[in-house]
Amino acid sequence: MKTRALVSILILVSAILIIAGSCATGKKAYVATDDEELYGTWVNPEYNEGKHSAKFIFKPDGTFEGYAKTDSTRYYYFGEYVIADKWHDSEGHIWYKYIYSKWWYGESINVSEPRYYLSKIDMSVNSLETVRSGIDYPTELSPDVLLYTYNIHYRQQ
Repeated sequence: MKTRALVSILILVSAILIIAGSCATGKKAYVATDDEELYGTWVNPEYNEGKHSAKFIFKPDGTFEGYAKTDSTRYYYFGEYVIADKWHDSEGHIWYKYIYSKWWYGESINVSEPRYYLSKIDMSVNSLETVRSGIDYPTELSPDVLLYTYNIHYRQQ
């Protein structure tokens, strides 16, 4: 009887320590505010005839729209995104990690694979540089890294 009680107590204490340890070391989820710098319309006229979207709109309600051209009034894809993290670097740039959780082309094609983004906003030139991956969050932002899709947009005034 004593052995059973001792084993039960050890199991209980171990479980409590494991749970407490994971809670203490786990990073808290980022909670987006109503005035994130990411929100708004971002454009790049150089992409009007290219393979990248020329215009993006990020909305505070967690939805986005992508447009083929900067003067388009109808999006060609849209969806939902979640900001996972945000930070400022020593140069004053604002960094975001976010994920497209659900998105659609037109009204019927649901693309269920998530897209992971790492973005940097440079407020001095109002630019949004972004790299994208379909596997996990990118680890570096560079147009030269072939593992990721890179693009740059500028805040529409």
